[in-house]
Amino acid sequence: MRDIEDYTKNYLIDNFEDYQVKYRKKKIKEILKKYKPQNLLEIGCGMVPIFEDYELKNGIYTIVEPSKYFYDNAVKLSEGYEGVHCINDFFGKNDASSEKLGCQFDFIICSSLLHEVDNLEEILTEITHCCNRNTVVHINVPNAFSMHRLLAQESEMITDIHQFSKRNQQFQQNTVFDLKTLKETVMKYGFDIIEEGSYFVKPFTHGQMYELIKKGIIDEEVLDGLYKMERWMPEYGSEIFVNCRIHN
Repeated sequence: MRDIEDYTKNYLIDNFEDYQVKYRKKKIKEILKKYKPQNLLEIGCGMVPIFEDYELKNGIYTIVEPSKYFYDNAVKLSEGYEGVHCINDFFGKNDASSEKLGCQFDFIICSSLLHEVDNLEEILTEITHCCNRNTVVHINVPNAFSMHRLLAQESEMITDIHQFSKRNQQFQQNTVFDLKTLKETVMKYGFDIIEEGSYFVKPFTHGQMYELIKKGIIDEEVLDGLYKMERWMPEYGSEIFVNCRIHN
């Protein structure tokens, strides 16, 4: 079982993850704009739930967040929003079980989660139970083929791009995915892949990127450019994603 309090404490320390979250959300918003869902489930929202940047039209936006700190923040942010419902629990437990949540969702967001959990089978099985035949599930995770990992391997700082880093260990992460293994995992639990890709090319580690920003060597214009670099380096973005539906 993950230590959610320790995870929350580490997450709140200022670091490059704040910028990574921005571009992760940017990709999700692009996908939401395409599908225009109105009944959404977000599994684990962190400090920046997507509903702030997505307009519901008489729909339902359900958040399941195990961290009390993140949950309280989501509740506070949801004041004034119609249709937003927050649950403080682990997905698949108690009020956050698929039996309670049902399968009314037309879009499910599982963002930056699968690589962290030690009960991956339970999570994916519960997600399938929340799906109907039209539900789109968006899953994203860090990419083993991220440019910074490739550089680390070629610099002989790691022996394999799938090797666990200190950051992986600090954030209780259990799996280092590449697009092939992510797709295989998702398909194993009954999903068909409808879209896949990577985004935001990150040449250096989180720590190095944050130092470059603090020292004014790079700015957000450069970061925006790195996000767009995916079209030149489609396999080497810092994070990968799949959009999928349950197999009919």
